[in-house]
Amino acid sequence: MNDYTFTEAELQALALLLRRNEEGLNPVLESFFHFVEGRIYDSMTIEEAERFFG
Repeated sequence: MNDYTFTEAELQALALLLRRNEEGLNPVLESFFHFVEGRIYDSMTIEEAERFFG
């Protein structure tokens, strides 16, 4: 299996996609969803995250 490194833009796009579809998200992706959100939150200030996800 190959390793893949997500760019910040890819992580942001994934975070928005997962957040917008959270209700229908397969439970097996829950850990991945939290990982992506965590990476986004760790790279932003609180204000930036509020604007991004708001």
